[in-house]
Amino acid sequence: MSDFDAAPDEDHDEPDGYSGKALVTVGGHPTLALDVQLVGHFEPISGRYLWQGRVRRLAESLPDGVTAPPGAELEIETPEGAGVATVTSIDLWGSHMVEGRSGRPFSAMEDTEGLL
Repeated sequence: MSDFDAAPDEDHDEPDGYSGKALVTVGGHPTLALDVQLVGHFEPISGRYLWQGRVRRLAESLPDGVTAPPGAELEIETPEGAGVATVTSIDLWGSHMVEGRSGRPFSAMEDTEGLL
């Protein structure tokens, strides 16, 4: 086994994340309880923690006349925390893809190497 091989039970590259219900707010509109899938990881090149994800059924849950096009900011709150994200695109199934702009709205794995 080389130095680059990991034992099968080691998950060094497993991203942090959250999957489940979250409170999503678009602008000053009422908060919505929607399903989200969020993941994040420390990016050693930039020295930043990056998170992104998907918000399901946002368009059909917004009040009439309200949209969340790419560039729109969302506030996402999970039981683990809250954060602000920007809509980057809308996928083929109508889910809003988002990129984090603030601290992550979920807990991170334990930092055993002092990187975060």
